[in-house]
Amino acid sequence: MFSYFQAVARFLICLFLVFPLSFAPCQGVKKAAILVTVDPPEVTVHVGQTQRFTAAAKGADGAAIRWSVEEKDGGQITEAGVYTAPSAPGIYHVLAISKTSPGARSMAKVTVVTEADADPEP
Repeated sequence: MFSYFQAVARFLICLFLVFPLSFAPCQGVKKAAILVTVDPPEVTVHVGQTQRFTAAAKGADGAAIRWSVEEKDGGQITEAGVYTAPSAPGIYHVLAISKTSPGARSMAKVTVVTEADADPEP
């Protein structure tokens, strides 16, 4: 048989597991993992050309994504995911980062070629 104190202790443990943010010892409880994906994951474009990227954040309350280009002179990307290639050919990386969990991110590889190079992928 449970004593009154054992019953109260079990109730409080269950309550704190359901509402972990309201109880400090439960702060170690891990949240569900957030997975960010970028489409397309790899693309080839000409210098100065634009490319639209889309991203999805699974496991997040909202799908808010912050876009950036990893390399300093690797082009620009808008909040809407429209990338503009730089004037210098090379390999660059577009990052999609979850605004709600900045550790959740995904990367797309962008190969920038000159007009004289082969046609970029469709």
